Amino acid sequence: MLKSTVQNVMTWWFAADTPIRQYKFAFSPNLQWACKQVSRDFIPPSGAVTVETYQRADKLAFAKAVKQLLETEVELTSKV
Repeated sequence: MLKSTVQNVMTWWFAADTPIRQYKFAFSPNLQWACKQVSRDFIPPSGAVTVETYQRADKLAFAKAVKQLLETEVELTSKV
């Protein structure tokens, strides 16, 4: 299972598609879900149009949004 740190999200989500990345996908369903949720509505600070043109600040903002979503979900499920 991949820890949901900002650096891990940046490294994992924006990496080239490899068997190791697919393996991490399989064992990190919550992180994968959060990344997909954020990617639907995410607007990069730089205004980049495609993921390939994201700057480091864009990737950092994306990873922070993913981490925040995961923390919110944990809080909501712990209250139930």
